[in-house]
Amino acid sequence: MTQEFTIQNSKLSLGRGINTDFTATEVNKVAYDKGFYTASKDAGFDSVRIFLRQGWDPAFYQACIDDALDLDLKIVIVPFSMYCWGKESLIRWWGEVAEYYKDYPAELVFEILNEPKMAGHPDGEEAETMKWYGECIKEIRKSNPTRLLAVGGPHYNGVKLLTNYVTPEHLDYKLEDGSGFSDDPNIWGVFHCYNPPAFTHASKDQDLNKDYPDWREQILSDLDEADAWSKKHNKRTYLSEWGARINHEIKYLEEYTAFMMDGLIKRDIEWCYYCGVFSNAWPYGLYNSEWGFAGVEGVVKNLTGIEPPEEVPPTNQIVNTDFQLDLADWNTTDYAIKGTADGQGVDGSRAIRVHVPFVPMDTFDPEMKRKMTPALYQQYEPDWQFTVKGQVQANKYTLQLREGSRYRISFFARCEVGSARLQVQLGHAPENEPVVWTSDVVVLDDELKRFEMTYDHKLESVHNVRFSFNFLDRHSEIILDQIELRGSRKS
Repeated sequence: MTQEFTIQNSKLSLGRGINTDFTATEVNKVAYDKGFYTASKDAGFDSVRIFLRQGWDPAFYQACIDDALDLDLKIVIVPFSMYCWGKESLIRWWGEVAEYYKDYPAELVFEILNEPKMAGHPDGEEAETMKWYGECIKEIRKSNPTRLLAVGGPHYNGVKLLTNYVTPEHLDYKLEDGSGFSDDPNIWGVFHCYNPPAFTHASKDQDLNKDYPDWREQILSDLDEADAWSKKHNKRTYLSEWGARINHEIKYLEEYTAFMMDGLIKRDIEWCYYCGVFSNAWPYGLYNSEWGFAGVEGVVKNLTGIEPPEEVPPTNQIVNTDFQLDLADWNTTDYAIKGTADGQGVDGSRAIRVHVPFVPMDTFDPEMKRKMTPALYQQYEPDWQFTVKGQVQANKYTLQLREGSRYRISFFARCEVGSARLQVQLGHAPENEPVVWTSDVVVLDDELKRFEMTYDHKLESVHNVRFSFNFLDRHSEIILDQIELRGSRKS
């Protein structure tokens, strides 16, 4: 049984992969939704890669993993954190993850760490970083002796870090049976390729061929080096991230992805494109909650060989919907005060608390020439560090309304003392002018309840929307959690 599983694992192929980047890190992302996987599957992808937050309970990600496997998608899990709590903490956490998922099929792959420098490993400690990798592998192998593991080098997983550090000299760990890196058929080498970086990470549109005439040579140099590593160590290579921001004319992204795919196929390199899902505003994202893969059909076809579907499942647009990232991406007017509410959300999770002080309601704002109501709101912020500039493709905003779509709005809410009233409102960002729709009044009491309402958007599409809760009673304390704005095309 063990030998059969080993052979199956060592021959596993991830096929056409897509990063689905949600929930885990300190940047504004949407929460997980199975619709992301369904859209990816329908677009022709065979595998997904997801980021885990180091230290979180392994059970938190079980639904994300189960759903992928249920859809016959292979799945790679990799921890990502902007902070580092030390070697022992990482080893212990990987032991917990490995034990929790030890009976899962071979189609679940563990990638040990994403871009170690982002996780806190400084320059000058490359050899020590590889010791961390080795100790994690030893811990995982206690419960998962044949699980496919993907291992990269230090820093940002560049190919030269793979060549120089993913080696028997730096991965010199030994398992209880005396075997090590060279003996393990179920280890792949990881690298990332964002060449040319000034194009792939550009914040404004560029001409790929005019501005970077040697871009093909840059890419082939990396792919050839990864291929040489593979032949030297008799292990497969996995390009777990490559891609470019969609800030350029789409023809350049199509040319870039077609060339990359040709190079990867010729060298039999496993790959995973970055990225499919993040949020509607993310400049790398191919998927849009309201327009699906519209505008990037040629890119997707280069990656998968098929035309992506015109419509995708309804998924939530709101970022930080469950306040796992505290108060990030939520704003208040001058007449409302926000704070976290640990243990006050659904099933004892974190929620948000909004305090409306003893102030006159509907205060008239002479500058805006309208009354101001205390409100909690979310919208695209133009000073966001990853904002898209000068792109040809439109719709890179967080929240959107598509003409002809029906929107289901839902949330959990209660008033901490007595009762309070609120309304949900949709308007044009950034100043909420004009207002598009305002809900009926919702009355809250001291019991946390789920509220749901629908809105049919019959107007022209709005690409930059403000989503607001307007509070109608002063001197109130309101708890909110699991907020959703989920649209679908009406039949």
